[in-house]
Amino acid sequence: MNNSAAEQSREIDWYFDFISPFVYLQHCRLTREYPEIRINFYPVIFGALLQKYGHKGPAEIESKRLMTLRYCHWYAKKHGFDFRFPDTHPFRPVSTLRLALAANCEPAAIRRIFEFIWVEGHDPSEENNFTGLAGQLGIEDARAATQHPDVKSRLMENTRRAIDLGAFGVPTIVIGDKLFWGEDVTGMAMEFLDNPALFDAQEYQRLESIPNGLA
Repeated sequence: MNNSAAEQSREIDWYFDFISPFVYLQHCRLTREYPEIRINFYPVIFGALLQKYGHKGPAEIESKRLMTLRYCHWYAKKHGFDFRFPDTHPFRPVSTLRLALAANCEPAAIRRIFEFIWVEGHDPSEENNFTGLAGQLGIEDARAATQHPDVKSRLMENTRRAIDLGAFGVPTIVIGDKLFWGEDVTGMAMEFLDNPALFDAQEYQRLESIPNGLA
């Protein structure tokens, strides 16, 4: 494999929404454990994915919501990630997703937004918090930037693309035509990145033809 092909293989498309603590935790893992991998950031509206498939989010099932809060706090401490749930959760994420796009999804901007929400514990949908965060990203007029037609259309385009690919939740890593959903499959995605023939093995092939007994 030549150098250019090798470099291209160390690249992933990453579909995410800041609203999910699992997105933040996967970002921590990717940047800490696999710093050589290039991440192409695609902010999407998680709620639109839920609506597409008729799913409920964790916040809509109270017992699941509490378990999620506890688990994410435990997981972050277990793995040494700085972590604090924002004062309100879930919050309204759309403006923050647009803010990331207005900042051209630069890795430093994405990291700062994550820190603002998931380390410092700010609710980004609160007006003062939002304008303060935008200022830290070098965006003086946050509302104008996030209301720009191009920014709004890019967010919708990303979300449509995610749905077209078959994504049903966040975070979702896309490598070629393969989707990897959830923080807990990070290791599998990275193994596939190193070995694109991973799923060619006989038993993986059998999985694709197992009939759905409830269909």
